[in-house]
Amino acid sequence: MRNIIVVGAGGFGRDIFEYVSDVGKTSPDIKAKGLLDDDPKVQLLQDRYPNVPILGDTRTYQIEQGDEFLISVGDPVGRKTLAERLADRGARFYTLVHPTAYVSPSARIGAGCIVGPFACVGSYSKLEKNILLCVYAVVGHDCGVGSHSTFSPFSVATGGSSIGSEVFFGSHAVVTPLKRVGSGSKVAAGAVVYHDIPEECLVTGNPATFRRQVLVSKRRSGGQSAG
Repeated sequence: MRNIIVVGAGGFGRDIFEYVSDVGKTSPDIKAKGLLDDDPKVQLLQDRYPNVPILGDTRTYQIEQGDEFLISVGDPVGRKTLAERLADRGARFYTLVHPTAYVSPSARIGAGCIVGPFACVGSYSKLEKNILLCVYAVVGHDCGVGSHSTFSPFSVATGGSSIGSEVFFGSHAVVTPLKRVGSGSKVAAGAVVYHDIPEECLVTGNPATFRRQVLVSKRRSGGQSAG
């Protein structure tokens, strides 16, 4: 039995817990075990959501045989911080593909990725580890996506685009074919990228325009809670 634990007990964490249960309906070796969160106040949610067990936090939970983990946090830096913390403790990571998603047989998907409901991963694309594709997100054919990146609902990286690590896409953000988005950048909701974007930029609008992000060192500081 593979016992899947979702890291982050917020609303989206509970969504992912249900995604795991959806997979388990046709894969009886997959079980949604519970959630972890580093905020002690999260325990107060247990009465409200009794069918979603809260198992503890990422620092003290005792990893058991058969446990595998998924990170529900949307912030790419937070995803990286939590994944590295758990990996240092010997954790293994589950790759979740929701039953309603489409993943090309020629695509490659790394450990810890989440491909949500109705998302699409095109032919010969490559997703590195711990990437989140929310509902209806699309990674087109021949794309490369770096580790810990997040695609919000309806965001799209079209054919042949190259996405760095720890990139965040807001809802309905679009990268046009063959364009590159540098690591650590953020593409705001509704932005359309027609030109290559350097690292550590926030881009907005259609066509997207960019500026250097402020306090990049603070963004990289870690210490993220699994909230």
